Amino acid sequence: MSYFIWLILGVIAFVLEMMMPTFFALFAGIGFLVAAVVAYLQPESLFLQLIVASIFMIVGVIVFKRKQIADTETSEVGTHNEFIGIGGIVTTSLSSHTEGEVELLEPIVGSRRWPAVCLEGTLEAGTEIKITQLRGNTLVVEKK
Repeated sequence: MSYFIWLILGVIAFVLEMMMPTFFALFAGIGFLVAAVVAYLQPESLFLQLIVASIFMIVGVIVFKRKQIADTETSEVGTHNEFIGIGGIVTTSLSSHTEGEVELLEPIVGSRRWPAVCLEGTLEAGTEIKITQLRGNTLVVEKK
């Protein structure tokens, strides 16, 4: 098989990878590109090209799965759960019915000041808080 065909398959796999939320096509693309190198060096050995492409695809998937890189259940990055527990200080008094403002110790999405409410009672300016929930763009906080 000509190495051009393997290169074309590799590029198609990488384009598919960019369009899909999984990493399946990435390993196929790597396998195809390695098979293209084998095809360039050994143009008459189709069996060797297929074996090399298959091995790189299978090993890539096994390593990827063993390292649990794609497990989204354990990752909180990109979800509202990553904000829970971050501390801050009340800048404008707030209650469960009145929205106020807090300044966080760590910026979230580039901002330290966020609208907030508390679950119970009223929190006055200067009170230390921590985030317990996120409701839309409003933080739900409690006294630290």
